[in-house]
Amino acid sequence: MSWGCIALNIQMKATSLATYKEYSSGAVMTFKVNYDSIAAAFDRRYRENDYSGVESALRTFVGTESTGRVLEVGCGTGHWLRLLNEEAIRVCGVDPSRNMLAFARTTAPDAALAQGSAEQLPWGDRTFDRVFCINALHHFGDKLGFLREAHRVLAPGGQMMTVGLDPHSGADRWYIYEYFESVLAIDKLRYPASRQIREWMHGLEYLNVRTSEVQHLPVRLSARAALEEGRLDKNVTSQLALLSDEEYERGLERIRRALESADTLGESLYLTADLRLHATFGSVPFESA
Repeated sequence: MSWGCIALNIQMKATSLATYKEYSSGAVMTFKVNYDSIAAAFDRRYRENDYSGVESALRTFVGTESTGRVLEVGCGTGHWLRLLNEEAIRVCGVDPSRNMLAFARTTAPDAALAQGSAEQLPWGDRTFDRVFCINALHHFGDKLGFLREAHRVLAPGGQMMTVGLDPHSGADRWYIYEYFESVLAIDKLRYPASRQIREWMHGLEYLNVRTSEVQHLPVRLSARAALEEGRLDKNVTSQLALLSDEEYERGLERIRRALESADTLGESLYLTADLRLHATFGSVPFESA
């Protein structure tokens, strides 16, 4: 492949920490997840959860017969890049974590990968026909800056898609929110509302901006099995990885106490969730004739 992102050996000043800065009452709150340390366990989510709706949305967004150039921002271990590689679609990926990219090089060996940040994409103007990020926007320190960069690297008529939770909707339930204090409040700082994303995109002159639900994730787990099988390990999800060791242990202790109470009553304790992933789309205008 000689189409602009092959042989990119870009060494950018990109940290391997996902950094979030949100303003609350005038104070800057910073949340950091060390993805180099959790890279090895990251793909467990794809084995334990159904992401078929996201997969379908991605295939439709890119087009199974696409001959264009596609970029995933926050590509992580390369799970979604591999899916597109299997369709013989030409893909690039960028991520700040060196260890995540090491896994991606094995997972999606035909993808052209670069270490870099979402806010300073290491490609020129009008390079790609599609740009997407899946469960990644909340990790970007400057979300509006990313949307601006995505607009810059998209060719006229190109399209952008971002997929993620919207904890502002009030519709989601999750045992992580139930048992681990402050996680929901932190997620409301990390994740922009779908409405906010659309407003940003309109302000940047994206066209055809819209949001749709692409994945419903109902979960019902045995609490005992979840503890025994490591499904509550601190490195399983960024929500837990963000917690201090003390906060994390308090949450586990709440689950253990609830499990003991259920055992005393001769009942079973289940951890439940009812989550939705939303995709927000937009396109770059075609050039005037």
